[in-house]
Amino acid sequence: MELVEREAPLARLTTLAEQARDGHGRAVLVSGPVAAGKSVLVHHFADRAPGLGLLPLSALGSRDERHLTLGVMRQLVDDAPLDPENRARAVALIEEGVHGARRPGGEERVDDTVVHGLSAVLLDLAERHPLYLAVDDVEQADQASLTCLAYLARRLNSARVLAVFTHNGHGCDTAFRFGADLLRQPTCHRVEVTPLSPAGVRKLTALHLGGSVADARYADWHADSGGNPLLVEALVRDYLGGGEAGPRYREAVLSSLRRGCPDMVHVLAGYVVLGELDHLDGLVDLSPARTTEAVHALIAGGLLTMDGFRHPAARDAVVGAIEAGELARLHARAAVLAHERGAGTTVIADHLLRAGAPADGSVLQEPWALPTLEDAAAHAVRDGAAGRAVDCLRLARLVCAEPRRRARITAALVRAEWCINPGVSSGRLGELVEAMREGGLRGADALTLARALLWHGRFDQAQEVLGHLAVAGQATDPETATELQITRRRLRHSYPSFLAALGPRSGTGRPPTHSVSADRRLRAVSALAAVLGEGPHPEAVSMAQRVLHGTRPDELSTETVESALLALAFSGRAERATAWCDLFLDQVRARHTPSRQARLSAVRAEISLRRGDLSDARRYAGEALAVLPAISWGVTVGAPLSTLILATTAMGRYDEAQTYLDHRVPEAMFDTRYGMHYHYARARFGLATGHLEMALEDLRRCGAKLCQWGIDTPGLIPWRTDVAEVYLGLGRPDEAKRMLEEQSAKFTVMPNRVRGTAIRVLAGAGAPARRPALLRQAAELLQSDDGDRYELALAFADLARAYRTLGEFRRAAAAERRAVSVAADCQAEALVRGLAVESATAAPTPADGGDGLTEAERRVAAMAAVGCSNREIAEDLHVTVSTVEQHLTRTYRKLRISRRAELPSLLGGSATVDLTDARRR
Repeated sequence: MELVEREAPLARLTTLAEQARDGHGRAVLVSGPVAAGKSVLVHHFADRAPGLGLLPLSALGSRDERHLTLGVMRQLVDDAPLDPENRARAVALIEEGVHGARRPGGEERVDDTVVHGLSAVLLDLAERHPLYLAVDDVEQADQASLTCLAYLARRLNSARVLAVFTHNGHGCDTAFRFGADLLRQPTCHRVEVTPLSPAGVRKLTALHLGGSVADARYADWHADSGGNPLLVEALVRDYLGGGEAGPRYREAVLSSLRRGCPDMVHVLAGYVVLGELDHLDGLVDLSPARTTEAVHALIAGGLLTMDGFRHPAARDAVVGAIEAGELARLHARAAVLAHERGAGTTVIADHLLRAGAPADGSVLQEPWALPTLEDAAAHAVRDGAAGRAVDCLRLARLVCAEPRRRARITAALVRAEWCINPGVSSGRLGELVEAMREGGLRGADALTLARALLWHGRFDQAQEVLGHLAVAGQATDPETATELQITRRRLRHSYPSFLAALGPRSGTGRPPTHSVSADRRLRAVSALAAVLGEGPHPEAVSMAQRVLHGTRPDELSTETVESALLALAFSGRAERATAWCDLFLDQVRARHTPSRQARLSAVRAEISLRRGDLSDARRYAGEALAVLPAISWGVTVGAPLSTLILATTAMGRYDEAQTYLDHRVPEAMFDTRYGMHYHYARARFGLATGHLEMALEDLRRCGAKLCQWGIDTPGLIPWRTDVAEVYLGLGRPDEAKRMLEEQSAKFTVMPNRVRGTAIRVLAGAGAPARRPALLRQAAELLQSDDGDRYELALAFADLARAYRTLGEFRRAAAAERRAVSVAADCQAEALVRGLAVESATAAPTPADGGDGLTEAERRVAAMAAVGCSNREIAEDLHVTVSTVEQHLTRTYRKLRISRRAELPSLLGGSATVDLTDARRR
């Protein structure tokens, strides 16, 4: 280590050395913070001593050698150039002193003759050669050596000896009297070694790294080190290694601690546990004075400030050096102290969690421990910290021995885990069922169990729990009454088959809710149940919007937000739901609650699908299944899976849609609303890929269930419209009309997207002359704020076909351009390709043949002109790739062109160019 800002101490030592050489012996106590450079100073001066006429002798005190009697004196004797007679005399005295200290029943003190004899040996040597005696870390020397050194220091007045002792001036060993006794001697002087100033840090840094780096880094490094030279040099070495406050800095922190007194280590460990300087003395079992002195030493040594560690790496180093058992013991002790001084349950629980479950469980057996963990978990849930709540409840559950209380804790744990991953808690449900059977689980906790069992498709057990709840006298408290009503509505809109298990509804009106959060949740599920059972009436929509205005994302669950958003989406207010969902998604992502994020992403996907935003629907549904694995979704996996199937089918990505259909889904899903979404998605896939009978069967099953459950509303699933479309594909237009008329008669109020789609399908079942008017009406509905852009593209495509049928090719081209534009914006690539083919093949051909192309050549050329590959053309036209290549070769020859890029300007005019641009987008 380089000497920086040590000119004054060196000058002082030089003056005292000259006085000692001239027969005026001096003792010097070199003090200063730990690792401030005291050792470097005295060793550096030892190199200077011969030039000043002094013979250097050195020794080092060590905590590991304090048990060695006269160990430091032996080092000095071994280092001294004694003649054989004096060396033998000194060795004999040391052996005598060691032997005397080992006598049974003897005190730990050395005989006076030994003390006098060893001092005389060194003083005799000083008569021949002036001595520079340097004892580093003298506070670590053995007691016998300290007795000898003190004896020698009192006899330096006329001796040619400069005795220098380094000592941590901010040390914590208040029982160490050597320094105090030494300073009372008239021949003793004190030299203080202080931490480096900012200028000193800059100078030391510049010696290693140059001036420009020093200028840029010295201020930060002074702040990180407090001027401790050892830490500064460690920062320099880390910088040379390409890092910032890395391994060398951490090693230097631990080295500084090893050089200090044990109190510093204890206090620093206590500070790591408490995170504050108050109350440290009670934690580490030190007196307030010793604790304060240790804190001052740590601050002076550059490890701490009054606000904490100077650098996070310093804390990491200290934490890593504390044994796990000791750290747990300190946290357990801290929990007790925090409870005794009335700290909050969050603080106490934090210490209990870090202490873990010790073998004896002593702290956790305190009567206040379990209530503390439960209360801290409740606070964590309200604050959106689900992970912390889970940790508190898992520890509480581990140590709770009373069965009923353990069941309540387990139910609370299931609720907390639900925010992170519902799949985690599935293994606890059997235990809760048993607790319910034994009477240990009632009220809201039993409802939590029923909800979890339904989610995971364990319907037999769910039926049992719901039947248990139907027993008279269960809903006696406001919380249970509210949760029971919420459960009824949840069953109504998602698990209708199980509503009867709760028995008839008791009482009229809404029950008195026990909290604002519960009231909002009840209103949200009521709005959703009303929309699905009665259609999109304004009162339910208004209730859903009021709920969203007042709901925070850190509610007990996402059920409030989810239900209100779906109520808006199923009512045809997808536009409004989008803004709300984005707001809540952003906030939930910041809280790291995967389950909430996944469920809201699935809702966002559903909303996007209903707006015709296919790419967003696919993206959000994919995110939902990526954040939360499919196995954790239980029966609700039907929601994101169905959206993915519907979106990819509409985009023409049939292979991708098939992979989602190949996912294994729980059979129990088909007894829930989520299974009906899946039936509907599978039917749409069958309709798009030509499997019409399969699609019809899925739609019939879906419709039958929805009617049976009383949630048959087109805003949820417009299955009748799709049945009509299947009938059109099967050539049964009369049955298609009948199905649409039935829907129109039964539902007088329907969302715009449902009405627009129904009119579009109805146009296909009517006479060609009436189709354009109906399709224009459908397009008007579908391009409203709450319309559906994908369905709008289909309506314009049908309108183009209708105009072509009537021979109105100019209007057909305009409708086609609009269809392509909207379809491309939705990324409905299959529709874009199909329109391109229809446009090219339907264009009137000049009577004389014009360019000489055959009908087959013209069809192939038209598809190639809009960017279709040879394989795509072959698949669409049901020919081989070789046939396509032959047609293109003859086309190039007849049109006198050499490449595919020249086709658009020669085939199809401006409409084809528009199609090509859309295809490229």
